[in-house]
Amino acid sequence: MQRALLLTCLLLLRLMAAAQLPVFGVFEDTSRTMQAGAVHAAYKAGQFRPLPSAYLNPGFTKSVFWVALTQPPPAGEWYLVADNAHINHLEFYAVTDTAALLYVTGDFHPFAQRPLRYNTFAFPLAARAPLYLLKADKHHESLQAPLFLRTRDALQRQQVTETLVNGIFTGVIVLIILFGIFLYLTTRDGVYGWYALYVAAVLLWIWSNKGLGFHYLWPDSVFFASRARALFVVLTLTLTLQFLIAYLGIRKTWPIRVFQAVWLLFAVLILWPVPYTDFVQASLLIQQALPVFSLLVVGFMGWLLVREVRHKNSAALIYLLATGVFIVFVVLENLYHLGRVKLPEFVAHYGVFLGVVLEMIIITFGLAARFNSYRREKETALLQLARQQKELTDTIVTVEEKERKALADRLHDEIGAMLSLTSLQVNAGKTAQAALLLKDISSTVRNISHQLTPVAMEKYGLRHAIEDMVQLANASGKIHIELVIIGFSKEKEFPPNFLHTLYRIVQELLQNILKHAGAGNVLLQLVELEDSCTLLAEDNGKGMHLPPDGAGFLRSISAKVAYLEGIMNIDSSPGNGMLVNIELPLPVKP
Repeated sequence: MQRALLLTCLLLLRLMAAAQLPVFGVFEDTSRTMQAGAVHAAYKAGQFRPLPSAYLNPGFTKSVFWVALTQPPPAGEWYLVADNAHINHLEFYAVTDTAALLYVTGDFHPFAQRPLRYNTFAFPLAARAPLYLLKADKHHESLQAPLFLRTRDALQRQQVTETLVNGIFTGVIVLIILFGIFLYLTTRDGVYGWYALYVAAVLLWIWSNKGLGFHYLWPDSVFFASRARALFVVLTLTLTLQFLIAYLGIRKTWPIRVFQAVWLLFAVLILWPVPYTDFVQASLLIQQALPVFSLLVVGFMGWLLVREVRHKNSAALIYLLATGVFIVFVVLENLYHLGRVKLPEFVAHYGVFLGVVLEMIIITFGLAARFNSYRREKETALLQLARQQKELTDTIVTVEEKERKALADRLHDEIGAMLSLTSLQVNAGKTAQAALLLKDISSTVRNISHQLTPVAMEKYGLRHAIEDMVQLANASGKIHIELVIIGFSKEKEFPPNFLHTLYRIVQELLQNILKHAGAGNVLLQLVELEDSCTLLAEDNGKGMHLPPDGAGFLRSISAKVAYLEGIMNIDSSPGNGMLVNIELPLPVKP
């Protein structure tokens, strides 16, 4: 049995040697001062430990790590890939008798300094050597780096695939952003604007996380390259909270304000213009606190969503489902990068992208449903407004017909009768009596003409017309009207139609009081304000029980107030007189 096991192990070793599988070793430099020569000596002294999983994953560390490729591949164009886009400083050496420095790169160096223009780090093994050393320096931060070898052709195919997939996912997310902007411009509803900003922040975070931002957007900014991921995490979570408030229609409570204030503090610390090397311990504390606080915020948002779902908020259910899908993919990809799970290559490399796209598609469907609901509500409101406009037009037409009939009856009853009498007097040769009748006819026609279009208003304006009308009523001695007019000193700035309609409202109010109220005293007050005017008519008459609609008995006045887009309130009870208060918006001055 032991012999068989030994033979099996020897066979596996021979197969590995025949296949030239890469063998990695790792050495931790806690002093962060060792040079390549000293590290080579440590390798020869057997101080490197095996790295069988080909995965460098010390997590948060204060050390520098050296990786040794102890069994290079056979001849050909090969690359050593450190599959992490965010390592601050890398040095790559080919070792024969001595260590020769081939490349220096990392986030602390311009993107163009990379050996291959690739989102992560790929080092060509062109200088053939029995040993290669890779220095990975990300002290006071979290370091993870899957290591593998690729041929030139395989790496090019991988680059083409990554560019295509990243482009497709980015295009989908950009379309979602444009859709959110379109909905915002169409509805002016803030939820769509916050959604577009939130999705844009998520896209920038993904681009910075995958190294695309450093590759295409800020290739020369070594300051921003190492800060972009943390900054866009802060920005994404801040906008997530803001979008959630608008999407669920909830009030911004004090915990939300505290979270956003802390995010602002994080953003200031992340962008503080001091190199990491000058405050490395503080940087480590910030990076350790950021995920803890992020989990706290995510937990709070989860509680908020569950609470709203329990309150039958369908929007919260949609958002909870979408966020759940996204979190699953984020957790899976992070577990992969931490070396905890094995995933299909597509999910391992594009899990976050895929999760974001699925989340945004689900939320977009929810927002589209919200938009359709908004459109239906708007159509219903327009139909209701059209019905109200038709009712208002019918009322105005009815009132005009009533006024025309009253005018026709008066012309027939008064003027017609007086003309008949005048004709009889003239035929009888009684010219003196005929002259008196003609004088009465002239006075009656003038009064009717004033009611139709008051001369005083045409000549002197609204104020004088109302004052003349009140003076005539007071001259009867049966009623005392106290008139107060404030403003309307520049009447020519208002459209004539507005002034005539306002005059008719005052006229009908006084006529209603004179005919039906039985009042001895009346207060009539007209006040011009900055963008509106108020008309108040109060009497001490007999009052009345108001009908259910409140203004049905003042249908003509109500129609005119509605025509001017105003509001009329009536207060009355038997024996206590009546108060009519009208508020009218002032028209835009021509």
